[in-house]
Amino acid sequence: MYEAEIEIAARINAGDRTTLREVMKKNGGAMTAAARSICPHAVDDIVQEAWIAALAALPNFEHRSSLKTWLVRITINKAYTYIRQTSREVSLEGLTDEQDPLQHSFDKSGHWATPFKGWTDDSPDKLLEAHVLKECLEKHLEKLPQGQRMAMTLTDFMGLEAEEVCNNLAVSASNLRVLLHRARITIHAMVSHYEATGDC
Repeated sequence: MYEAEIEIAARINAGDRTTLREVMKKNGGAMTAAARSICPHAVDDIVQEAWIAALAALPNFEHRSSLKTWLVRITINKAYTYIRQTSREVSLEGLTDEQDPLQHSFDKSGHWATPFKGWTDDSPDKLLEAHVLKECLEKHLEKLPQGQRMAMTLTDFMGLEAEEVCNNLAVSASNLRVLLHRARITIHAMVSHYEATGDC
């Protein structure tokens, strides 16, 4: 399944700098997004440490997952290591009623209090590519509780499978669904507001 990536890894291990640059260019964004979702204030340091660790471990890469998934997993591990080393608490908040973005969204009859406007495009990839929404989207993603931000980044923006995300975040499948639901509703509301008013 990953025959091409086996060849890529072999070329890098043999010292092919051109291939290494191509891999870094192709996967650097995903690694940066993973680091930002966990520890936004140390992204550069975390990604640098992840690349160092990945290059050291590449000769032993067993190709049980894609190269991208493997690099993202290393980045996540490095982010958690950074947090532990700096004594910052990791929390998958976003599961309590206080953080529920739907809390005031419905009226007594169960209908939307303020109906959402239609999306310009409901693909997260398309939203990230849209220059006019990019800055606003990043701003609102950063405001999400960490668990929601990590779940949405890994699932919607990076395309990891649910099982991989659950393993990386150490949450159950049902908790992942809750985190994703709340994150998506929050971002949906942001896009709806932006399209209706032009304000972020």
